[in-house]
Amino acid sequence: MTQDRKKRGRPANRTGKNQRPFNIVFEDSHLIVVDKQAGLLTVPIPDKHSRNLKELLDSYLVSQKRRAMVVHRIDRYTSGLVVFAKNAKARELLVEQFRAHTPERIYLALVRGNPGKEGTLKHYLKLVQDGFRQVVVGRDGTLAVTHFKMIEELGDVSLLEVRLDTGLKNQIRVQFGAAGHPLVGDRHYSPAEAHEVLLKRQALHSHRLSFFHPIKNRKVTFEAPLPHDMEKLVARLRRVREKSRISSD
Repeated sequence: MTQDRKKRGRPANRTGKNQRPFNIVFEDSHLIVVDKQAGLLTVPIPDKHSRNLKELLDSYLVSQKRRAMVVHRIDRYTSGLVVFAKNAKARELLVEQFRAHTPERIYLALVRGNPGKEGTLKHYLKLVQDGFRQVVVGRDGTLAVTHFKMIEELGDVSLLEVRLDTGLKNQIRVQFGAAGHPLVGDRHYSPAEAHEVLLKRQALHSHRLSFFHPIKNRKVTFEAPLPHDMEKLVARLRRVREKSRISSD
C-alpha cells in the first residue's frame, strides 16, 4: 500500500455571483473531495430550503449520472475539506473508516489566549436540545479527544493545528471553550465573541484529510489552504504583534 502525495486545493474564485461556494480538490469515479466555503451547510436541514453542499454537488454530478453520498460533515461556518462518495460501495467503506476514527483530520484554529505548546483535551460531551449544542457533562456523556500543537502566538490569540481522535458535533469548539480558550468568532459557544468584528464566523478550517481510498486501498492525503478571511486576520494580528514588539524595544 502506498501513500499518494498531498493534493492541495487551489482557492476557488468565489467573488462572482455565479461562482460555486466550494472548490473541487480531487475527484475520481468513486469519490469527490471539496474545500467548502464557510457559511454553506454540508447537508440539507429537514424542512428547510437552505443552500447546501450536498445538493450543489448533486447538481454538479448530474452529467455523470451520479449523486453525492454523505460520508461525514463539518459545521456550516467551518471552512475546508469534506469527502463525499459517488457510489454505495465507496460510501460504505469510507463510513466504516470514519466510524472507526481512522482518518487523520487536521484543522487550523484561532483561539483566545495561549493553551500551551501542545496538549490533549478530553471531555465528556452531551448534545442538548437547548440551542442544539454540545455541553460538557460527567462520564455519562460521550468521550471527546482532541490534540493540538501551537503553530504561532499572535498576541492574545494562538494559531493552532488541531487533530481529532473522535469526531463529535462541534467537538473542537466546545472543548476549547471549556478549556478557557474559545475560538475567535464563535458566537454560539462564546457570547463574548459577538464583539469580534474582524471575523464573522468561528476561526476553524478543515485543513488536511487523510484516509484509505475505499477502492484503490492506498492512503490519500488532501490539503486546503487557509481561507482568505482567516488568512487576513492572521496577517493583521502579526502586524499588531510586530508593532507591540517595536514599541516595547
